[in-house]
Amino acid sequence: MKLTKTIAAASLMALAGSARAAKPAETGEDHAIGPRQALVGRRAAPALLEMLDGERVALADVIGRKPIYLKFWATWCVPCRKQMPHLEAAHRKYGDRIAVFAVDLGLNDSVEAVREFRAAHGLTVPIAIDRDGSLAELFHVAVTPQHVLIDRAGVIRYVGHGATPELDAALDALLRDGGGTSARAPRAGAVADEPLSLTMLDGSRFTLAGHAGRPVALTFVSTSFDTYLAKSRPAMAEACAVHARAVESLRKSHDRIVWVTIAHPVWTSASSAGRYRERLGVSTPIGIDEGGTWFHRFRVREVPTTILLDGRGVEVARVQGRGDDLERALARLR
Repeated sequence: MKLTKTIAAASLMALAGSARAAKPAETGEDHAIGPRQALVGRRAAPALLEMLDGERVALADVIGRKPIYLKFWATWCVPCRKQMPHLEAAHRKYGDRIAVFAVDLGLNDSVEAVREFRAAHGLTVPIAIDRDGSLAELFHVAVTPQHVLIDRAGVIRYVGHGATPELDAALDALLRDGGGTSARAPRAGAVADEPLSLTMLDGSRFTLAGHAGRPVALTFVSTSFDTYLAKSRPAMAEACAVHARAVESLRKSHDRIVWVTIAHPVWTSASSAGRYRERLGVSTPIGIDEGGTWFHRFRVREVPTTILLDGRGVEVARVQGRGDDLERALARLR
């Protein structure tokens, strides 16, 4: 069977599984639909992997020699941890024929934490870290784990969430394909000097240019960390809630500042963002950073983070964690 037929069947089965999922609960495959539609059939964008050992691997140097398997993950992600034995087994089985890489999302994950995880689980699969969010933007990461399979010709053939028989079939199909199939060009990504635009939950669009001359507070969050990490990383979960409430309180007393909340796209949807607002009593306008462009452009690697910009758009302060210093930082905007 040709690779395209195998991948098409795998994608249809994944989509069917999503359709059967109970609503309003959202499955990992639900969150993988957007990246799948954006990526499959397109050539992989040029990407540079920064490995845990300091080496740098350019995917362009691998394409043409081997297919590539990228798994985006995080140490705090429960399904990532559950699926790691599958990835390690895939690396041991295919490692000489498929270039397998575990790409840590780099969000609320330190190099030390990743190294500790690797040692604790005896991993031999090569591990990279997305230090600036550029890889998440290039590959439209919207869920963890997110699997991306690239054929020998550099065409993305599979995107999914689960360690499923469909994923295994797609891996086998990569080896049977000779490459050279037609493909669309990589989807255009954000350009470094392209004006940023964020679609808000109410359908409006937020741009920095639209508020030129006014100070702006950008609060970067995950809409799930305050609950998802409550048991595994309680201090981090509490910081997310405390920071959000601090922003809400200060927003009311600093109304000359434009306040905007930017949600990381992983495991985030309009409904989950709405529940986040209700849960924490947040009325600040919120938008989902589809594609991770805002996180990448501002190099935000920890949530929550509030960045203060003066009327010229220049960053004057960055406050992370609980936000205890946020009120003092606001004085810099005067």
